[in-house]
Amino acid sequence: MSRKRRMTTEEIENQKRIDACDYLANAVSTQDCTGLIPSAPVSDAELESYEEVYHYQPPKVKKK
Repeated sequence: MSRKRRMTTEEIENQKRIDACDYLANAVSTQDCTGLIPSAPVSDAELESYEEVYHYQPPKVKKK
């Protein structure tokens, strides 16, 4: 039985960066849903509807 190797601080920080940017995790590729939205949403309700179908927007980041 092999033991799991502990990650270095650099590896941990790198994984945090990857996880923070990986909001397209449910896509096969970055172009997986090309054509999902044929034109810009005209209301917040329409935008929310698209977001319910497919999470395509980056996560909201708090301003410092």
